[in-house]
Amino acid sequence: MTKEEAILLAEKVVSGTATDEELLQYNQLFNAFQQQGGWDESLLGNKQQLESAIRQRLQPVLERRRSGWVTGWYKWAAAAAVALLFGTGYYFYGHRQPAVLAPQAIRFKNDIVAPAGNHAVLTLGNGQQILLDTAGNGTLAIQGQTSVSKNANGQIIYNGAGNDVGFNTIQVPNGSKPLAVVLGDGTKVWIDAGSALTYPAAFNGTKREVSAAGQVYFEVTQNSNQPFVVKSATSKTTIEVLGTAFNLRSFKDEEETKVTLVSGAVKVNTAGASQLLHPGEQAAATTGGAIQLIANADLQQVTAWKEGMFFFNGADITTIMSELQRYYNIDVDFQTDVKDFFVAKIPRDVPVSQILNLLEMTNLVHFKIEGRKITVIK
Repeated sequence: MTKEEAILLAEKVVSGTATDEELLQYNQLFNAFQQQGGWDESLLGNKQQLESAIRQRLQPVLERRRSGWVTGWYKWAAAAAVALLFGTGYYFYGHRQPAVLAPQAIRFKNDIVAPAGNHAVLTLGNGQQILLDTAGNGTLAIQGQTSVSKNANGQIIYNGAGNDVGFNTIQVPNGSKPLAVVLGDGTKVWIDAGSALTYPAAFNGTKREVSAAGQVYFEVTQNSNQPFVVKSATSKTTIEVLGTAFNLRSFKDEEETKVTLVSGAVKVNTAGASQLLHPGEQAAATTGGAIQLIANADLQQVTAWKEGMFFFNGADITTIMSELQRYYNIDVDFQTDVKDFFVAKIPRDVPVSQILNLLEMTNLVHFKIEGRKITVIK
């Protein structure tokens, strides 16, 4: 990469047109800038000269950010694109900032790897518990006329006739990959880390009813004679379904229960309101029972977890760290109050340091890893 290519790459990051590959290239450039001996002056020139060139080219964006109206993606992008300037102690408005942080290599030396399995626990109707990550493939249990099996992809599958054999529960703890389940009616369900699903081994009666906590994605098999009902285990929200795909997010530590519809139609009910959703819409239900309708939900962001990605599109640091806390099974200590919003897209199978590094590129926040605790510092 030449000096001019580095400047053009920074401009793409600012404009929001950089591809995932180009964002990775910029990340690598940022790392090379900070490290000793990793800089090729024959191609990129002197560090200080490159700083000056980037600052001059991006000055209009910085001026808009200084005026306070640059927000969302552009605010993050502008910060990330000028992150090179901080290697020698500059601040956004040109002031010197003393280097008070230890090098990243020291702060991140106790890295935390991504979960290798789902570690889920299946509790059968008779109370028997099965550790799914250590269970072999094939039949796991027989409940009445219903069999429970695990296939080569780790998916849990229910097969059999409908008879009363009680409820099953799958709990996916923190520090786990999501788990996919096929219920007795053919409905497919994905359960995220820190989440749980309770359901009958076989569906009987006039409706199919399940209970979910945390984040769960449903692809419901249509059956107009037996509607599908999802109850949130952490709020008084229910979702009425015929055949559809939707995401439920209902964590205890979050103020809202969010239902996002991908296809079909659902009706979201609380103690005080009811809302019919169309594809692309999201209902955010408060603990008081009010429902706010978001007409154009970001489906890619909502369902990224199911596709093995972290996708934060204008998220605050508290939201981001809550996601990391559940997925990596870590403790988080906030030693600073960060008001900024961030954009980041990165696979879930990477060590936590790669995500933290991406956020640090903005120079708006920094981190320290100690054991399984991550400290948020300015």
